[in-house]
Amino acid sequence: MIIETRGVAKRFGRFEAIENLSLGVPEGSVYALIGPNGAGKTTTIRLLMNILQPDQGDASVLGTPSRELSARDFERIGYVSESQRLPEGLSLAHYFDYLRSLYPSWDATLEKQLREQFELPPSRRIKHLSHGMRMKALLVGALAYRPKLLVLDEPLSGLDTLVRDEVVHGLLQQAADTTILISSHELAEIESFTTHVAFMQNGRLLLQEGIEDLQARFREVHVTLSAIRDLPQPLPDGWLLPTIEGHRLRFFASHYQGDSGLYQELAGHFGAVTMECEPMPLRAIANSLMQHRKRNPGS
Repeated sequence: MIIETRGVAKRFGRFEAIENLSLGVPEGSVYALIGPNGAGKTTTIRLLMNILQPDQGDASVLGTPSRELSARDFERIGYVSESQRLPEGLSLAHYFDYLRSLYPSWDATLEKQLREQFELPPSRRIKHLSHGMRMKALLVGALAYRPKLLVLDEPLSGLDTLVRDEVVHGLLQQAADTTILISSHELAEIESFTTHVAFMQNGRLLLQEGIEDLQARFREVHVTLSAIRDLPQPLPDGWLLPTIEGHRLRFFASHYQGDSGLYQELAGHFGAVTMECEPMPLRAIANSLMQHRKRNPGS
């Protein structure tokens, strides 16, 4: 694993930001860390980057304990955060001159290519850049030395649609051989290139798995009932957010294994039924998990 955490916890006073977190990020993956605001995603990334220290548990990045990451290790790690500070008084040209001197593996040709692709004006001072141009500059600075691991904390937040598309395109074009850990709320944008997903809520890891497996086991289910009935109690395993209105039942199936088995389950509870199952995009899966967790805090 490129990144691994075991039983990591972090408190801020009485607030438990992360509880018993165990992650595994495979080499070559694009691993998306998703969840609502306050889930612990940014805290997790800061622990991995040795910006914060865990209160318990341990984490390793590129085989090195996160507490021991050195400047030499960061020559192989790119890090971009929406809250990252930049030297406001420098022009972009001077900013990249400075970065170029820090990394032995800096690829000046790639830097030039990315700057042109992102239309970054060399003479513009950083303090005069838009939020989108700042994120582009940070991404160039993180990609130009061809890191083995690229860590992105909300890189698409606050960007308009065009800039998001440009950033995603540049990322995919240049980071093909790089393992990526990305935290983002822009699930529609990252779904197309994500290989693994970890979902966090209230500091706890609720799931982590390959995105194809995740999408295969989730369905939005619409059912026409033969008669007006109540929901079965207890609910069948894997039913999320069920609602009944007259002869119509709707729920999200989180353990879907095919229409046949689910139809038999529904027929057993409700008699003769008709059923439609629709695949769910990542955003819909995340929303169903968040709403279910909100209604059932202990589940």
